[in-house]
Formats: sequence, C-alpha cells, structure tokens
Amino acid sequence: MNRERFGMSAAAILLAALIYFVADVDKILALLVPALVHELGHMFTLRLLGLRINSFRAELKGLCIAYSGYTGALGHAVAAAAGPLWGLIYAMAASFLSQRLGSPWLELSAGVSLLLSLFNLLPALPLDGGRIMYSLSSAFLSHSSARKLTDLSSLAVGLILLALGAYLMFKGYGLAMELAAVWLLIYTGTEHRAFHPREMI
Repeated sequence: MNRERFGMSAAAILLAALIYFVADVDKILALLVPALVHELGHMFTLRLLGLRINSFRAELKGLCIAYSGYTGALGHAVAAAAGPLWGLIYAMAASFLSQRLGSPWLELSAGVSLLLSLFNLLPALPLDGGRIMYSLSSAFLSHSSARKLTDLSSLAVGLILLALGAYLMFKGYGLAMELAAVWLLIYTGTEHRAFHPREMI
C-alpha cells in the first residue's frame, strides 16, 4: 500500500472537532472502535478478493475507500457487505463480554456497532446496502437501469426514515432518526452526480 493516498475533507475535520468537544473520550472510543472494525472488514475482504486499495478519504458521509481491480458483481457486493458483517460480529462479541465483565463501555460499543451495521445495510446510497443492491442488480440489468433502481430505493428509504423520524420526534424520542434521514436524502441527491461503483464507506 505504498502509493495509497489519505485525505480528509473540511466537513469531516469540523465534524471530528465537534464530536471531540461534545463527547467524552469513552464515548468517542465507543464510536471509533466499531467504525474501525467496519472499515477493516471492507479492507480485509477487498484484499482477499485480490483488489487494490487505492486511497482513503474521510468525508462527512464516512471513510471512503477507493479500490481497483477485477471482480464480478458478487465480489463487489461481498466487499460492501463485509463491513456491516464484521460490525455485527463485533457487536455480538462486545455484548457477550460486557455481560461477563460488567463493562458499560463494551455494552455501549456493542450497541453503536449494531446500529451502525444495521443502518449501513439499508438499500440506499451511499450506504453499503445501496452498493450491494447496485452490484447485484447490475449483474442482471444494464448499469443505467441498476443505477435507476438503486436511486429509487435510496429515495424510498430516505422518505420512510424521514416519516419515521418525525413520528419518533413527536413521541419524544429525539432527533437522531430525523437527522439520519435528512443526511441520507442529501446524499441521495449528491450521489446521483458523484457515484463511484468502486468506492465504499
């Protein structure tokens, strides 16, 4: 990986600074460890498939891994699914250990990893689930048709989450779901112009 490039957008720097100032170290680590496990799942699987990791870039939507090399549609889908899969395995292991050791930090980290993994499996871009959907559908449809199908699914998921988030907010469960829906809908629009099939978060 001698020629790989690392970058960080201004928005990602601002978000990192905000998280640092509003959260304590334990909570930051409870978020960072599952995120690291998730990205390592992608990286390990890409290497296992014989694909080259070209660059990493931290953006507002997450850590983007750009890669190159040849694999079929199933290979791309497997690489995209590997991050959430490793995250779910970590969530189960951390939950088991938290019960054995009585560790609130492990319990929090397990919950973060579970939510991160399940959210990433939603069939919407730029999430891993959207990339899985695009990869698998492109095996049977033209690339433009697969993209249209994925865009439609992304919009539908975003709108459903927006409605669900509004209901939860009204019931007093906070803004988290609503913010996630808005984030997803924003990127559904921008990904239409900046979609890279060989990139994942």
